[in-house]
Amino acid sequence: MKRITSTQNQAVKNIVALQSKAKARKETKSFVVEGLRELQLAFTVGFEAMHIYWCPEILVEVAFKNWIGKFNLDTEIKAVSTDVYRKMVVRDTTEGVLGVLKQKDAKLENWQPKSNSPFILVLESIEKPGNLGAILRTADAVGVDAVIISDPHTDIYNPNVIRSSVGGFFSVLTFVCENNQAKDFLKKFNIYIYTASLQKSVNYAVADFTKATALVMGSEAKGLSPFWQKETTAVKIPMLGHVDSLNVSVATAVLAYEVVRQRKS
Repeated sequence: MKRITSTQNQAVKNIVALQSKAKARKETKSFVVEGLRELQLAFTVGFEAMHIYWCPEILVEVAFKNWIGKFNLDTEIKAVSTDVYRKMVVRDTTEGVLGVLKQKDAKLENWQPKSNSPFILVLESIEKPGNLGAILRTADAVGVDAVIISDPHTDIYNPNVIRSSVGGFFSVLTFVCENNQAKDFLKKFNIYIYTASLQKSVNYAVADFTKATALVMGSEAKGLSPFWQKETTAVKIPMLGHVDSLNVSVATAVLAYEVVRQRKS
């Protein structure tokens, strides 16, 4: 097994670029996943490993071989020193393993909801990776059928998206597209569109989320664009204090769990 001990090795530089630059991820159609649990989730849902790096000083050989043996991977494994591993990772608490995985190219037009009353989240131009990851975590918790990221302003393969999703990145079916594609898809399948907005809106508790439903959430800074304010129903979360809005990931969780509550009643 090859071992990398220099932080100046080209493979190490490539990992650092993938961790820090969306351009590098886009050009190579790859991304980095750190840690045993996240990699196991990725392999379970069919992500393909291009490279695996393992630090024996952090994860002993017996434990690593027992773990890697669970997967039928046709991938070269390279051992790295502790200094090299620390150079590669974003998080300090990963267990001594990281992988470079191929991105998936899921097309919204190729997907059809499996139920007559799907629940879909649409996220327009979310800017902060931490918020996007947190919403994917909520999406997993409430069992959405899919998340559509429209007019994206952040790279979904950003390591902070993956970290903050706590596995939701891998378990939730996610598509990236433009606003027009998203709305056309929802109309095609007669999915009722609710938008989160304070203007001309009704209390979210009186909305009917038992039918085929899409919740559309806007960006942190600007909210929803005018595009989503036509032919949709706006709902609002009552604000009883002095602040006028919630963080977008918190607001998404509130609305999503109302969908769950109505459908379980």
